[in-house]
Amino acid sequence: MTCQVYYCPLQVAETRLDDEIAGYFGSPEDAPAKWVLMLRAYIDESGHESKGWTILAGYLGREEQWKAFVPKWREVLGPQRKFLHMKSLRWKKDSTRYLLKRLSPIPEACGLVGCVGGVRYQDYEDLVTGTPDEKLIRGYVVCLYAMVIQVLRGTPKDERIEFVFEEQRQYEPLVNVILPIIGTLPLHSSDKAWKTTSDGRLRLAKWGFVPKGSTLMTDPADYLAFGLREAWTDSKSKKAQWCKPILTAGSGEGYGSIMKRATIRTIINNAENEAIWLTVRQRLQGLL
Repeated sequence: MTCQVYYCPLQVAETRLDDEIAGYFGSPEDAPAKWVLMLRAYIDESGHESKGWTILAGYLGREEQWKAFVPKWREVLGPQRKFLHMKSLRWKKDSTRYLLKRLSPIPEACGLVGCVGGVRYQDYEDLVTGTPDEKLIRGYVVCLYAMVIQVLRGTPKDERIEFVFEEQRQYEPLVNVILPIIGTLPLHSSDKAWKTTSDGRLRLAKWGFVPKGSTLMTDPADYLAFGLREAWTDSKSKKAQWCKPILTAGSGEGYGSIMKRATIRTIINNAENEAIWLTVRQRLQGLL
């Protein structure tokens, strides 16, 4: 069975490009970030507060790579779709499977690199239940912490990074407290190697939030996060199988990790990480 895809004329995509990326790469600060991470956490209502998997995922690239991505992604989406919304796709139609297959190679083909953080709450629930950290060390927060550190450790030392998250108001106060701590709190003597550039600037340049459905550049993050959560929840399900192309596109490699039970329990029991949560708790007085 074949599927006919209707393309948006290339000249239309080109005329929209400047509008699509406007505001995402300009920065008034001295020495602005050269890399921009469009990060989208796909956490549905049955997952973000459940004992199941929480996934944060996105793609990392330079301005020119995002400029190459936008028209190619829009062309495959076609004129009938303004954005990709994984939760609203029609999973009984083969056209959905073909669309996902055609979209999957675009990010890496444009030079974008995947980033991910994943954890299953039930793997560490017993360690935080009844403690001051029960509300703090949620799946979203753990994924954020692990992923940002791995991105900073893995990317070139003199590249500064800006994170752009799709709006998640429940967690924005936590993000705004945790990221400055990650960027500045000295934990180990080796931290300076990945927290600062050669001339001493913080590599975590800035971060922000964009409303849902406001930019194409969060689309592949939605796809990647959704696909990973489906795969780790039930790899044999239809949704997991139809999303598989985004997980195997290109090298299939990126920054971050899906944390196994032993890993996340070690992280939470680590005394040095406890210093981080203590600092976060102190700065979040009244917000939790």
